[in-house]
Amino acid sequence: MEPLQILSFLGIGALLGAAGQGARALVGIKKNFKKKEKWFDLKRLIVSLIIGAVAGTLTSIFLIDEPINKTLLLSLVASGYAGTDVIESFVRKHIKHPN
Repeated sequence: MEPLQILSFLGIGALLGAAGQGARALVGIKKNFKKKEKWFDLKRLIVSLIIGAVAGTLTSIFLIDEPINKTLLLSLVASGYAGTDVIESFVRKHIKHPN
């Protein structure tokens, strides 16, 4: 694979991972809106989209030799949706937050 193809594949992974996290964020926003809580936090949304992009990029690294098809693209979206939970759990467990 050429370097430009690799970068393109990683970019697709980041974009689709962020899209998967965006779908997850919409579900959360809808749930909070129904509860009449503070339903939107732009900073948290941006951070979660970045985390989804990271999850999609990591997944694309592992799938770099696979042919691009519908299943692969849906896998990258799913990695952003589910991978964000894994990354957020790891950060909460291993990084101390100042109070």
